[in-house]
Amino acid sequence: MLWFFNLIRFIKTIHFIFTLFGIVAISCTGSKKYFRAAEKIEKQGLVNEAAQYYYESLERKKSNTKARIKLKEVGQKHINNLSSEFFREFNTQQYEQSIETFDNLKNFVLKSNALNVDFTYPKAYQDDYNKALEYYLSKNYNEANELVNQNKFDLALKKISKIKKYDSNYKNTNELETVSNCEPLYLIAIREMELQNYKSAQNNLNRINSFSNNYKDAKELLDLTTDLLKKTFIIFEPKNSNEKEIEDRLLNHFIEYSFQNSNKIKLINNSPFLFIPNASEMTTAGNIDLTQAIKKATGADYFYVFDVLNKREVETPLSKTYLNCFEKTITKKDTILVTEYISHPYIQVKGKRSYAYDLRFKVIDANTNQIVTSQSTECNGLDEIDYYEFNKIKLNAININNYFPYNPLTTLPINQYNANNWRSSFNNRKELKSFIDLRAKADRKAVDIFSNTLNNYIFK
Repeated sequence: MLWFFNLIRFIKTIHFIFTLFGIVAISCTGSKKYFRAAEKIEKQGLVNEAAQYYYESLERKKSNTKARIKLKEVGQKHINNLSSEFFREFNTQQYEQSIETFDNLKNFVLKSNALNVDFTYPKAYQDDYNKALEYYLSKNYNEANELVNQNKFDLALKKISKIKKYDSNYKNTNELETVSNCEPLYLIAIREMELQNYKSAQNNLNRINSFSNNYKDAKELLDLTTDLLKKTFIIFEPKNSNEKEIEDRLLNHFIEYSFQNSNKIKLINNSPFLFIPNASEMTTAGNIDLTQAIKKATGADYFYVFDVLNKREVETPLSKTYLNCFEKTITKKDTILVTEYISHPYIQVKGKRSYAYDLRFKVIDANTNQIVTSQSTECNGLDEIDYYEFNKIKLNAININNYFPYNPLTTLPINQYNANNWRSSFNNRKELKSFIDLRAKADRKAVDIFSNTLNNYIFK
């Protein structure tokens, strides 16, 4: 008999859909159009559908008295039909359908109440609804629990979604959901770790943490895979060098940078291997046997080999260029104010100081014994000064705004320009930065090159 009732419901639904399309095709929106559509549907005996349309008509125009009267009349029939349908479904143990039917009944009553149209239905059905709901939740919960125990997590999640539709806090459904989402990922991650597929394991462990940050030991395993995935490397400097001071300084900078980025890379800093032959040779990876021996002993993935050559400290003597500027003066001759521009000598002073060295480095892939990159680049710190000064006039004793780099009386307007930048040059910095400051600037460039190399070839 159950199949018969379901067939009847399906036929009524199909009939309603075709009727609805026909009505919507000729009526868009508006209270009157919905009312006329409801009347046509009602004449076809589709009481439930007509009730919905009378509701839509009244909802669009609260003052539509006809729609209110018809909603009260037809809506009550709709409620009675739903009540009867619920009674039949409940007593034939179609609990899921009965819950859905009763929800539709209550929703229709509630939204009609909002339009001041009240309906009645057997209140005793609320108790039956509660019983049906408890049976439905308990049944799905027990089935979900059993499916989890059988490692059928996808099927368990379907049962859990049915539970959460009505009660998201039912018993320990949330814990079941966490297990159903996380356990298959956890099992895959464990298997991938055993196969040393750490990247795949890391991806699955990250997905677990998106569901729960305390599932089993997933967080610890994630930290472990992250550490295992870090590229390890050793820094080598030449054994004999003319620029040992710079190399030691850079080595300390490189080590410090590596520790600051320990979440991405792992520097092997306690290796007994301090030097590697042919460090300065950019085109050779060196002795293969030695490379493999160091890799086997340390586990390093890469060797970073660097050398420093050609340190240069250059200071250009100050150059002075003698020029003339013009002071604006206003004097009174008899009763007339006369503006004149008096020529004054001034000096343009320029100077330059630089500190530089050549950084040569290569990165060797210890797994393939191949050079993945090699480069020789200049690391420098440069400073320049360019300022103006008067020969005899003290700057703080004059109004600089009265001075011009040209004579406004004899210079064509098109060649005159704003003199503020020229005037500000008298206050430009007059002391060159020290070689210590320039050395620090050159070292920062070396560290930038080091970090870019790691980003391009080791972090990737």
